[in-house]
Order: sequence, then C-alpha cells, then structure tokens
Amino acid sequence: MRSIIICTFIVFFSSNPLFAQISGSTSAKNIMTNSNRASKAKLTARMTIDGYHQSGNIERTNASGTVLVSAIDSIKEFSFNSKYIYGEYNKTVNHKEYLAGIQYDHHPFSTISPFVRFEFYKNEFRKINARYANLIGFKYRYFFKPEKIDYSISTAFLYDVERYERDVELPNKERFRVSVRPKFKHHFSENIYLIAELYYKPNLLSFDDYIVCGNLNFNVRIFKRSLLRLSYEHEYNNKPATNMVKKTDALLLAGLGIEF
Repeated sequence: MRSIIICTFIVFFSSNPLFAQISGSTSAKNIMTNSNRASKAKLTARMTIDGYHQSGNIERTNASGTVLVSAIDSIKEFSFNSKYIYGEYNKTVNHKEYLAGIQYDHHPFSTISPFVRFEFYKNEFRKINARYANLIGFKYRYFFKPEKIDYSISTAFLYDVERYERDVELPNKERFRVSVRPKFKHHFSENIYLIAELYYKPNLLSFDDYIVCGNLNFNVRIFKRSLLRLSYEHEYNNKPATNMVKKTDALLLAGLGIEF
C-alpha cells in the first residue's frame, strides 16, 4: 500500500502540467544556470568509511560506512542512501544501526521542488526493531549561487510505523508528523565546503512527542574523486521507546569518502 501511494505521487508530480509550470516559472534563472550541466542524466555514487566516538545510549568508538547513489537531470532526481554502523567491544556486539532511504525530487534545481521519500531504520540499542517512514513535501530554495551558496528549507508530512524489540512492553506505534528542515551548504573554496542541516519533527496529534536532530558536515576534497569528512550528528527524542533509553544521542565522525 505504501509503495502504491509513493508511485501515485511520483506520477502526479511528473505529469501535472500546472505544478510543472509553477515550479518551473519560479526558478527559470536557476534552471537555465544549471541546465548545461544537468540536461543529461548524471549518475554519481559516493562511499564513505568513518571512525567515530559516540556518547548517549552507547559509549564506544567504532566504525561505520555510508553509500549514496544519485541519478539527476534538470527535471528529476532519483537517489538512494544507506548507512550501517557496527560496534564490538571485548567480542560483544554493542551497536548495530541500519538506515536506508529512496527519494524522488521533481525539478531538483527549481526554487520550489516537490519530493517523496521512503525510509527504513533499525537500531536494537534504541529498542527499535524497525521503523518505516513515508514522506511527501517540498523544498524551497531561497538563496542560491552556483558552486558557492545553496540555502533551502524543506517541509514534509511524515507517516511512520515503529515496531519495538520484544523486551519492550509497548504496542507498535503509528504517527503522523510534520518535518521542517533548514539546510545550508556553503563553499569556502572549490575544494572546501560545509553542510548544515536541522530537523524538527513534532507529532501532529501530540506536540509533546517530538524529535530534533542536526547534522554538521565539513568536507575537504584532497583528490578529484576523494575527500576527507568531519561531521557531527545530534538527536534528541522527547519520547523514546522506554525510560531505559536516553533521550539524547551524539555522534562524531571522521572519515574518507570516494566518489565515482
């Protein structure tokens, strides 16, 4: 059922001439600026290997890996991202986290760009056996200079289903949330840039149930297809699965990324 809903919205945004005219007309200059490098579909991929120190529910130093694949042109963008974290201490597994998502953006270089997204998340140390999330929303790009500055804000409606580990005496939960995300990307030079994101996700039926998380990424390109990355992630969940789970988690990563 979720797949049918996502496909329906993709077809709607792709075929609706009225929305295409609105999103296209509000950013004709942006599209013309980017059309030369985005008129043909461009396939990119990035793999990153990181070391990190985490505080909160887990106090360990381990390793993680991420994968990002994207196909983009001036009309549409399909992307897939995945992150896996594994930790072990004295031959005992102390951390396993997996996140995967697929996303479709319509007119990704426009001032207004609608998108749909599906996510899967699992972390037994946060007592989450599986979380499925569906998002539909739009991105508004309010300040843009090619290869220098890209500031935007995204708003989406989110429906998620959360299934807990067996030792959690709670029924599975379904929530309707709204997600607001400002994003800032700033190039200090051709090879050095900073990306900052902040998410606020309140439950529409209970505003004291909310999640606030932020990501800060500092990237330095050292070769044509490789870069060094230093990033910090912070998450606050006002209503975790149980009282045994801390509300705050922080993650500091340093790693090497390879682009294809």
